[in-house]
Amino acid sequence: MIVSISDAELEAYEADGAVTIDGPLSPEELDRAEAAWDRIKGGDTPPYEDPDYVDVVQHPFFEEVAKRVLRATSVHLWWGLSPHERPVWTKPFDSPSEQWANGSHLDIQATWEDFTATPRRMRCELWFWLTDVPEDRGAMRILPGSHRPIMKHWSRILTDEHKQMLPRVHGIRRNPNENHPAYPEYIPDLTDTPWLDQEPVAYIAKRGQILVLCSAGFHSAWQNQDSVPRKAMGISWAADGIRCGLPKNQRDALMDYHPRLKEKLRPDRAHIVSEHFEWVFESDYEPRWEEMFPTDEAGK
Repeated sequence: MIVSISDAELEAYEADGAVTIDGPLSPEELDRAEAAWDRIKGGDTPPYEDPDYVDVVQHPFFEEVAKRVLRATSVHLWWGLSPHERPVWTKPFDSPSEQWANGSHLDIQATWEDFTATPRRMRCELWFWLTDVPEDRGAMRILPGSHRPIMKHWSRILTDEHKQMLPRVHGIRRNPNENHPAYPEYIPDLTDTPWLDQEPVAYIAKRGQILVLCSAGFHSAWQNQDSVPRKAMGISWAADGIRCGLPKNQRDALMDYHPRLKEKLRPDRAHIVSEHFEWVFESDYEPRWEEMFPTDEAGK
C-alpha cells in the first residue's frame, strides 16, 4: 500500500480546505520533472508528448491521495498535466489588500452535502510544486475554512434542480464587475467579518511538496516579488461515478486531451483516464441562476 495523505492531513484539508503534504519524487525525479516543465513552457509541444511530464501524472501516489480525499475506491483524472507559473512581477506591487480584493475567488461550486458525501462529490486538486514556494514567490493565498460556510450557503439557497447540476467549475467572486462571466452572481458576506476584510494565509511549500486544495473556498493568486519564477503542475481528480460540470470550452478541450494522454500512459496506469465522457456535462455561465444574486441580508 502506498502511503499518501495522513489522517491528520486529511482532517486539516476538511477543516481548512487546504493542506500541504510531502510528495513522492526524489531530487533526481524532480529535476527531470522541472526540465520537462521548462521544455513545455518554452515550446509548442503538448504536455502529453513529454515522457518525463507524463511520468508525474501517472505516479500512483497522486491517485492514492485522490482516493483518500474523495473517499472513493476508484478515481480518474478530472484534468491533468497543466503547467502553472507565477513569473517574476515586473510592475509596481499592489498592496496585499488590493491583491486580495482583486484576486480572491472560488473555482468549484458544490453544496455541503456534496462535500460530505461518500464518495465525495468534489474535485480533488493537487498543486505539485517544482520550486520552493516561500511567501514572497507568489505563494497562493487561501482563506482557511471559507469553503464550509460557502458550501452551506449553496445548500440553503439553490433549488433542487440546480443542486443536481453540481459540482461544477463556476468561477465566482465577492464583488464581480460587469465583465466577469458570472456577473451578477456573487457570494455574499456570510460571517461577521466581510470576506474582503479577512486576511488570507500564504501557503508556503518546499520543492516537491503538494498543496491539496478545495477551491470551493476563497483563494487567490499572488504577485511574485522574488527574482525567480514559481513553477507548479496542477493535477485534479474525480471519483468514479460522480458527474461533474465544465464550461463548454473546457469540456471540449478535455474531450480532445484525455484520449491523447491515455495513449501515452503505461498500460498499468491507463485506467486513470476514464474510458468515456458520461461523467462530464456542459455547464456554462448562461443561463444565470437567479438565487445566486440575492441581497447580502438574504444571503446570510
